[in-house]
Amino acid sequence: MSPLPPHLIAERAARAAETVRHQPCPRCGADTLTARTPDRVAAVDVRTNPEPIDPAAGIPAGRLAWCLTGGQHTPQRIRWRDRWHAPHCTHPVLIDHHCPPQPVQERLI
Repeated sequence: MSPLPPHLIAERAARAAETVRHQPCPRCGADTLTARTPDRVAAVDVRTNPEPIDPAAGIPAGRLAWCLTGGQHTPQRIRWRDRWHAPHCTHPVLIDHHCPPQPVQERLI
């Protein structure tokens, strides 16, 4: 078997990075979804809560909203939910993951 050309290796690596995966948060251990956005100009590694939210109830302040695209025959992808896409979106809406506050250890005197 001959080795793959470099451009095919890069394409496969990009597709693998864009594939949505369940992974525990490295900081708090919560279940999250991770993937790289498929934007070739400014790809971003995203970590979201796995439960979709109702966008009609509003996006929590200071949080980013993402669409979980894909279907039965296409892989799931996480895409930016911008103001032009949002009014017409039929995809599940996810918000970025924020770890819960960590307890602060009291200082003994």
